[in-house]
Amino acid sequence: MRQIDLISKSDSIKYLLFGLNADELSDFSIQLWITKTGARAVDWMQSLGMGFITFMGGDLWIHNDATVKRCNLFGEQKDCVIGVVGNENATTIKVYDVLGVHSDGKWEVIEVTIPESLSYPNGMYSKIPKEQFMKRSGVWRAKFLRNMKTNQSTASVLDALNGEPLKGYECYMLLKNVSNPSGAQVKLFKVDVSTSLARV
Repeated sequence: MRQIDLISKSDSIKYLLFGLNADELSDFSIQLWITKTGARAVDWMQSLGMGFITFMGGDLWIHNDATVKRCNLFGEQKDCVIGVVGNENATTIKVYDVLGVHSDGKWEVIEVTIPESLSYPNGMYSKIPKEQFMKRSGVWRAKFLRNMKTNQSTASVLDALNGEPLKGYECYMLLKNVSNPSGAQVKLFKVDVSTSLARV
C-alpha cells in the first residue's frame, strides 16, 4: 500500500481541478457547485467509478449505489420527480388526450401546466392521480383530466371532471414515482403524449 497526495488548484470561483501528484500519469476533474439543503451545505460532489458521491460537513455520502436506496439524499428518502415537456408540433394548438408512461413502476402526474396563449390568457392547470393509470400492453396509460381552473382561479376537482379540455401549444408535466417507497430502482424508458388538433 502506498500513499498518494492529491493536489488542487482553482481556475475560477466555480471550478476546481484535482489531480494526483506530479509524478503520476493520471488525474481527474470535478465540477464544484455549492448547494444549500436546509441549514446544511454540500461541500463538493463528483462522479467516480464508485458512483455519485458528495461531501458535506466532512462526511462522505454515496448516492444511487447498489447498497444505497434510490433518491436517498443525506439520509432522507426523497420523492422521485421527473419533468416532461409535451411540445410536438409546437406551432399548432392541440388537445391533450392520453398520456402513456413506459416504465416498470407506477407514476402519477402531480402537475400539468399549459402556458398562457392568446386563446387562453390564463393558461391551464391539471393533474392525473395514480388511480387513473391502467397498465395496457406493458404501458401505464391515463386520460388527461380537464382544466382544473375553468371556473375559478384555484384548482377544483369538479373542474377536473367537467371543465374545459386541456389545450395549448405545449404542456409541462411533473411525474412522481409512486411505486418505490422502499427506494428500489425504477426505470423510466419514455413518455408518450397523445394529442388531437384543437378546434379553436
